[in-house]
Amino acid sequence: MTELPPAKAGLLKMLIDGAPDRVLQKLELALGDLSMRDSALGAVWGMVDREIGDRIVRNLALAPVLGLFQGPTASLPVALLARLWAHIKVAHPFEAGQAVTLAGAFNAEDQDQSVLDELCALTLADMRADPRAETLNAFSDEQANRVAEALALSPIIRRCLPQLGDWLIRMDQERRAAARVAYRDSVAVAPDAGPLFFRLLGARMAEPGQILRIISAVMDRPSERYLSSSELAPFGLAVMDEVDRQLEIVRLFDVDGGQAAGQQAGQAVHRATTAIADLEELVDLSREGQWGRRLAQQKRLLAQTVEGRLKEIEDVVGHALPVRSIRYSPRLIKSAPKLVADPDPVAVCRAIALLTFAEEARSSADSGGFGATRAKILDNLEKHLDPYVEDVLEYLRSADADNPSRARAYLEVAADILTLAKDEKAGQIVRRRLAAA
Repeated sequence: MTELPPAKAGLLKMLIDGAPDRVLQKLELALGDLSMRDSALGAVWGMVDREIGDRIVRNLALAPVLGLFQGPTASLPVALLARLWAHIKVAHPFEAGQAVTLAGAFNAEDQDQSVLDELCALTLADMRADPRAETLNAFSDEQANRVAEALALSPIIRRCLPQLGDWLIRMDQERRAAARVAYRDSVAVAPDAGPLFFRLLGARMAEPGQILRIISAVMDRPSERYLSSSELAPFGLAVMDEVDRQLEIVRLFDVDGGQAAGQQAGQAVHRATTAIADLEELVDLSREGQWGRRLAQQKRLLAQTVEGRLKEIEDVVGHALPVRSIRYSPRLIKSAPKLVADPDPVAVCRAIALLTFAEEARSSADSGGFGATRAKILDNLEKHLDPYVEDVLEYLRSADADNPSRARAYLEVAADILTLAKDEKAGQIVRRRLAAA
């Protein structure tokens, strides 16, 4: 392994220390090949590997307070997390070494959590005794106080973290009791610690709005009037703000973005409908209340916005699979595939985008209030596609097929559209028939 000059090694270490976790993970994958380790990049891989190992220990030891520094609800710079851990390693090397041993335990059950709680207690004492100490001078008084408040709750939060998954899946009587005990323990530490307790737990969830499930269990499905006037009101408001953000994603959905854009917009619909359903289930809303009125307006806007995008499908599919009208008699007019030009890639991209959007939004259609519209549009589309495919196949088999490759290209497009409009089997049938034609 080639050693780096001290100046370059110092600069590289500074960059690695400040890199986000996801960047380090990508670097580790890129440099993880054994041949790389023996090259000039071997020293880089060693530094990355050591930093990742150090962060694993840090994240275990400071797990209860990570949400202050990382994730969508972070309120402190992530650089302060590194400074806090650096202080711990200098001020409490023995306890930090115990954390290293615990992090290497094969089974989580072998980890003595009291060791980690003791480390957080020592750090709390440091923050309260002398937050201006040399190793903590990066923290302002307000930041140090915020970290200290979180560290005071760390044993309670650490006890809750392994249970969060079960609490979110199904909150039965036993789990509800455990959540309430943890909440009471938190307010026993400090009377105003309740919101912080919920914030620290919510920061460890895939969707921070899910914390309302814990709040509802602890408060026994509070009324809108109580929750909106309490110190917990920001949690409900955050859910409604998130619905607004997802609605904006749907509204700005660019069909020229293709399948990826359709997936993003469809997933936004799912997140919005889930958040709305959660708020309705977890809080006793009032039609006359501010929250109840706002949520009702969001539901209407969501349904209208999604229906508006769904109604674009027939038009864009008509451009992707164009047809022409053939008049057989004054009263008999039939549509036939228009194969005078190759498929328009822009039109095909737009069709795929909207149909991907419709498929991604399928699970939310009924609860979102646009299920009937979606079903009707896709049913009409299928009725259009079936004869279209038959006509193109008949053209391929005929002696008049002067451009069979173009016809095959249109059938491939039709198969892709049918896969999204109906199911994978429908698309496979078209492809098998095309192969046999």
